[in-house]
Amino acid sequence: MSLSAFKKPALSVSLAFLVAVGLSGCNETETPKSDKPVENSEADTGKQMEKAAEMKNNIKLSATRGFINDEVEFTVDDLPENAEVQLIWPTVDGSYHIENQYEVIGPEFTTTDTVIQEGTSDAEGKWSGTFSIPEGFGGDYTVYVATGDKKIGQTGFTVDPSFTMSPESGPVGTDITIKVEGLGWSTYMRNWQLTYDNKYTGLVTAISTNGTAEAKIRAAGNPGKHAVRLRTGYLGMQYINYLQSPYPDKPAPDFMFTVTDDEFAIENYVEESPIAADGGVEMPALNNKSGVTLSLDKEVGIVDEPVTLTAKGLEKNKEVELVWNTMKGSRVSGLGFEEKSATLETVKTDADGNFTYDFAIPDDLGGIPHRIDAKIGDEVVGQTYLSIQPSIVSMSPTSGPVGTKIEITIKGGGWTEFDNAYYLTYDNSYTGYLCAFNSQGTLTFDVIATGDPGYHLIDLYPGIYKQQEKETDMTLIPQLTYSTDHPGSAMPAIRLGFEVTE
Repeated sequence: MSLSAFKKPALSVSLAFLVAVGLSGCNETETPKSDKPVENSEADTGKQMEKAAEMKNNIKLSATRGFINDEVEFTVDDLPENAEVQLIWPTVDGSYHIENQYEVIGPEFTTTDTVIQEGTSDAEGKWSGTFSIPEGFGGDYTVYVATGDKKIGQTGFTVDPSFTMSPESGPVGTDITIKVEGLGWSTYMRNWQLTYDNKYTGLVTAISTNGTAEAKIRAAGNPGKHAVRLRTGYLGMQYINYLQSPYPDKPAPDFMFTVTDDEFAIENYVEESPIAADGGVEMPALNNKSGVTLSLDKEVGIVDEPVTLTAKGLEKNKEVELVWNTMKGSRVSGLGFEEKSATLETVKTDADGNFTYDFAIPDDLGGIPHRIDAKIGDEVVGQTYLSIQPSIVSMSPTSGPVGTKIEITIKGGGWTEFDNAYYLTYDNSYTGYLCAFNSQGTLTFDVIATGDPGYHLIDLYPGIYKQQEKETDMTLIPQLTYSTDHPGSAMPAIRLGFEVTE
């Protein structure tokens, strides 16, 4: 029997598994809705319970819980004699559901049965061996044994998340990375919250990265030790008395970072653009007439950066209108929003039907790409996309005593539900959010300098402004895993620093 026989959606979930995911924080019932990991053709609970009851509890494991890549020994009995058998693991795959290029519906999950070990039972119907816990989401799983395309036995196993922090010391501004393997997919276990010195910093997720997370913050504060804590928190904050929760056995990692008094230089910069979750939002296909190509010497840039558009294969000696398309409006004013167009320039093709046009990237919205149309008369003959990334326009002053008002201007903010807002932390303490749509991509704001003499950090993180799925709260908070798990578009973090003087 081939391994591919089990590469299909799971048809059943064990009763133990259903009970496990039915528990939640503060004993609030958790319904398996958008976080339900199985596309189940036998959704009726009675049928699931009946099917679970038919299965044997004939799998014994050397451990009932562990971490990704741990080796586990197994023994199975009460099998058909001398039969080909398989050990089945339900692999969960996560992604973000986005509609209409701008609406965040929320996380969604599917499950596929995966063969993790296969063999042959002996003359007494027994089979034993080892398997490695597969990479992927953590949480409560049902491991099955199957033969002849039928699951006949089961047992439970829990995959716990593991956490590491590096480095463990450095001066103010040091990049700190918290890596996680085995973050959960269920409502209660998919969102983790990070605090720095008991101040809320932001959200840690691994939805599109299937349980592997990489959160980024920067070292802040006076020389000495500083506490970094991670706790589950599906309602948007840490669940503090977790030992009294339905999941008291889950990890609650604490780290200490030592800020040194080494020399350092705080720079203001925008990080390199990360890769958006799931490859980013899928934009509509471009409309180019046969033989026509429109290309840019860069597909991503910042406001006022020079860019060159080259067109080939058009009609000879024709005037071409170049049209810049954008979104305008507001999602909170009640007036709505819509696509608006403006002419960049009218150019003329040469005797070969080609042209080159140099222009500065317009002062406009960042996030998902803008479409540029080439029109001859009323006909669109070619199109291309150009994305605007955030840029720091000004920050003044950069030093001063406590109480100094720091004025900052950023360009290139977005308009969708996943890139409309930035989320500001001061010394790793979440302060509030900024919206860019109403101001067409420009963020102008001020911060009051506080703290002891020395350098203080002002960081802007991407996050989710709004989403339809309400069972977990991912909105209006900094997403510290933006570099690997931010949906929709590749929005970078923005790093700023201010020196408080005597």
